[in-house]
Amino acid sequence: MEQQIVELIDFLHEPKLEVRAIALHHLTGFTHQNSGYQALILSKRQTVIPDLKALCREDPITAHDALKSLINLSGDPRTLPDLDDDKFIKHICLLITIPKSILADVACMLLSNMTKYEPICVKLIDAKVTPLEGLSESTRLMDQLVEAFHKGVGKNYNPQAEFHFLASVFANASSIRHGRVYFVEKASHDNLAPVTKVQIFSEDKSVIRRGGAISTMKNCCFETRKHDEILDVEGTNMLPFILLPLCGNEEYDMDEFEKFPEEIQLLDDDKTREADPLLRLMLCESILLLTTTRNGRDYLREKQVYRVIQRLHASENDDKVSDKCQDIVDMLMRDEGDEKIVEINEHPDQAPAVEDEDEDLAIEEIA
Repeated sequence: MEQQIVELIDFLHEPKLEVRAIALHHLTGFTHQNSGYQALILSKRQTVIPDLKALCREDPITAHDALKSLINLSGDPRTLPDLDDDKFIKHICLLITIPKSILADVACMLLSNMTKYEPICVKLIDAKVTPLEGLSESTRLMDQLVEAFHKGVGKNYNPQAEFHFLASVFANASSIRHGRVYFVEKASHDNLAPVTKVQIFSEDKSVIRRGGAISTMKNCCFETRKHDEILDVEGTNMLPFILLPLCGNEEYDMDEFEKFPEEIQLLDDDKTREADPLLRLMLCESILLLTTTRNGRDYLREKQVYRVIQRLHASENDDKVSDKCQDIVDMLMRDEGDEKIVEINEHPDQAPAVEDEDEDLAIEEIA
């Protein structure tokens, strides 16, 4: 079988497209890790990856097989430098953003894996493209991806795609400071911070979409210089989208309730909390990050955030989340008086700590 796979690999750069397409179709099933032959294919990656990249530009059926193979192989970080290619990145993004693209979702999955590599994130954030009618007037590629994610929910932009995996792309991109700055600063084409179009999905039914949105919000909270804008009701107004997934259907005293952000004052009786403990942990970590500035602590106190955290703590059965709840309450309930507060001075290039990865959010292979 190994000899047959080697022969299939050799056929990937035959002059005739139909030969390459047939070879690719047979090879794709061996690219996932459980096949037992992925290591052999990866050993030939210096020729395999360029061939697969070229096949992504062919007809949709062939391109789908090529994308599927690259998703499987890009779970191995050794392949990512070979995908660090301006033209290829823009081509994958074009497959995502053009209307009615039947390859949009699978391209989103590949881009999610690709953006685990920081140089690709940087290229993506800096890339310029032609405005796309019906999607965005911006010439910034990331703006177009954010619009596809925002407008595409429920297949409203593309009946063939849901764009859930772009949330993971945004989480990866915002794990570096260059990406966090992009998400929290207002875009020139619409005067809105891109994160405002992501954070609204913190309670989405798709764990991929809401998980990526929550991770992006948490990463943005590392930008302590932007905490005032992040919390500003007339600005980014992120706090309600952090608190909503942490709220259940508990009752509160009216004097507390009236001080909550408006968005969480009208919760239904059947309101439920985020079910995934890792996502609850990231939300709590977001709040804790917001307590690292004095203005942030004062604002969270004003909005009675600790009351929400107390209710969460009372019902929590995950030790890590419980510990984080206690840390938040300790920060918010302490008496600071008129003492001088020394704020945390985050190094500009410091990236957020990598959390244990939720298996539901990992996108590596397609069998």
